[in-house]
Amino acid sequence: MLALPLFVFTPITYSATNVTGHHLVIDPGHGGSDPGSTACVGLLESDANLDIARRLRGLLVADGATVYLTRDGDISLSNNDRYSLANLTDGEVLVSVHLNGSTDPNVNGTLGLYGKKSKDFSFTNVLHRRLASELSVPDLGITNFASGVLLKTNMPATISESVFISNVVECAVLRNGGGARQQEIAQSLYNGLSDWFGESSGGGGSGNGHGGGKPQH
Repeated sequence: MLALPLFVFTPITYSATNVTGHHLVIDPGHGGSDPGSTACVGLLESDANLDIARRLRGLLVADGATVYLTRDGDISLSNNDRYSLANLTDGEVLVSVHLNGSTDPNVNGTLGLYGKKSKDFSFTNVLHRRLASELSVPDLGITNFASGVLLKTNMPATISESVFISNVVECAVLRNGGGARQQEIAQSLYNGLSDWFGESSGGGGSGNGHGGGKPQH
């Protein structure tokens, strides 16, 4: 048995939506000794990822989902830790929350990554559609990425590189915007998950609940 904490959040009261009753694993990328991108001075990618993951958790739990976080603090986790923790749960899907990075501060866009086509492609595509349509950044599409977090989880999984934290505009709003951009990203991820469960079940529930190249990792 893996001797690592698993952070579980369950609903109390809620209105039924497409995510109600479902179990999800949210993996905030990086953490601890691995900060991820450091291109945005004053905001580590690992901290922004955790902020987005917590906001996504809040939206999901409020609508009756059970959420497992692989980390709920600034701790170091290997890919082995992450997929092992995920596979200990009854999670139906995994979303690994990341922000992309580039040496060019003008580059921006949203990118979805999948591991095994048979397991992850459709899930990644459904989530990515929402981010591409709602975040007002270029659509970089979806692509295969050989990450153990994706390849070795038992459930459909995706790494969402929602925007470039290295982009000068994104950096400013992520660092100084009071969390508004993080909330937008969390909401788009929620909307994509709502779409996935709605399509998987053939519909039902309210569609949106609460409203409306390779990464450098």
